[in-house]
Amino acid sequence: MALSILNNISSMTAENALSNTQASLQKTLTQLSTGMKINSGSDDAAGLSIASGLNANIAALTQSQQNASNGIGMLQTADGALSQVTTLLNRAVTLATEGSTTGITSSQASALNTEYGSIMSEINQIGQATNFNGSNVFSSNAPSTFTSTQGSASSPLALATVAGTGTALTAGKTTTITETGGDTFSYTAKAGDTIGNLVSAINAAVTAGTLTSDVSASAASGSLVISDTGKEVSAVTSNDNAISAGAFTMSGANATYTSTVTTLTAGSATVDATALTAGSTTTIQDSATGGTFVFTAQAGNTLGTLASAIATAAAAGTLSSGTTASINAQGQLSISNSGGTGISVTTNDAALGAMNATVGTNNTSTVYIGDGTTASGANTEINTTINSLSASLLGLTGNAASLSSTTDAQAALAAITTAINTVSAQRGVIGASVNRLTAASGDMTSEVTNLQSAANGIQNADIGKTVANMTQYNVLQSTGMAALQQSNQAQQAVLKLVQ
Repeated sequence: MALSILNNISSMTAENALSNTQASLQKTLTQLSTGMKINSGSDDAAGLSIASGLNANIAALTQSQQNASNGIGMLQTADGALSQVTTLLNRAVTLATEGSTTGITSSQASALNTEYGSIMSEINQIGQATNFNGSNVFSSNAPSTFTSTQGSASSPLALATVAGTGTALTAGKTTTITETGGDTFSYTAKAGDTIGNLVSAINAAVTAGTLTSDVSASAASGSLVISDTGKEVSAVTSNDNAISAGAFTMSGANATYTSTVTTLTAGSATVDATALTAGSTTTIQDSATGGTFVFTAQAGNTLGTLASAIATAAAAGTLSSGTTASINAQGQLSISNSGGTGISVTTNDAALGAMNATVGTNNTSTVYIGDGTTASGANTEINTTINSLSASLLGLTGNAASLSSTTDAQAALAAITTAINTVSAQRGVIGASVNRLTAASGDMTSEVTNLQSAANGIQNADIGKTVANMTQYNVLQSTGMAALQQSNQAQQAVLKLVQ
């Protein structure tokens, strides 16, 4: 062949081959260090696309397995709570059966009713306070208002003191106050007038001088009261049956005149003097503050005492600042949390009865179990409706809410049997969903295994083959280096010709 010094073709060929060998060796070393055959799109674009899709499916299914596990945990929490409700209802059956006979004493009947009321309170407590991962199991929203069951619009609680300023007067009827000095005050009711209007008019007449300065009017203890410390008032009369069926009764010799009607409606006025039962306990648990407020009634304590104690606990931070207590016209105590942070209330005070929560909406447990290829659908979700839980929602209302008489006990017995069936049906629904989630979890485990096997076949390196390649490329690298060296030395022969 011709000798040339301008281009060393042999050297260029050897250099190119060595470069390719080094690139292949680098790729092989990368595969060995990562354990993966595909480390970039250039390694295998189609294979990378398939493996990425399989890995996405694996990730979705793995999380779905966790979703199923969480769903099973919540459903088992609900089932455990309902199991306790069944136990309570079975005890209620015993009490109602015992209370249905006439052969027990009044004290025994009272004891039965007290325990039965505690069972109702505990069922309410379970419905209100059973949580999983910070959320109420039996309701999609935490109840914010609890109202005592004693007293209702049709049967108000017997109140010790009623400020009856909201009682409506009868339009056209007249109330008259006569004084010994000849002064007379008359008030004729207009449509929409209440006792409060009359009290204000009497006190305004005193201010104006129509009546003597020591005369005053108030609505207290269920009656309209006209007081006269100077004893100038000689008579108080009214033809309004909302106030008095005839003349007022007098006490203290021209000192105090009291209406003979003593059932004035409380209207919007505060009614806080109903006596609590000494030794009884009212408890509020606040999920926001983590605090527990316990009030044990002492002799002489009233609803007002309890309401004030709740306000103090809210101000002190034991309860959330939005926690308040109020008493309605029927004498029912309501405890509310305006912030919606979640409170639960229980009491064993017969003067209050059970504290029933505002009914929440049913809770729907939704568990997504897809592989990521479908956003939603019947085949990717398992839904379970968990009904709201309280004594009233189980039908334990009206006569069935107490064992105060044999008639009530017999009504309660029938209602309790129905409630047990209701709880059993709910547990059946929950159990079926648990079984579905368990089966789905097992299926997903198998699916993840198969997908992982497929992904491994595409993406993982064959270590034996890769080591053999590395050995080959190491040898080629050595021979390539030697060939490059020899090709470079070959041109040195030209110098022999010019010596």
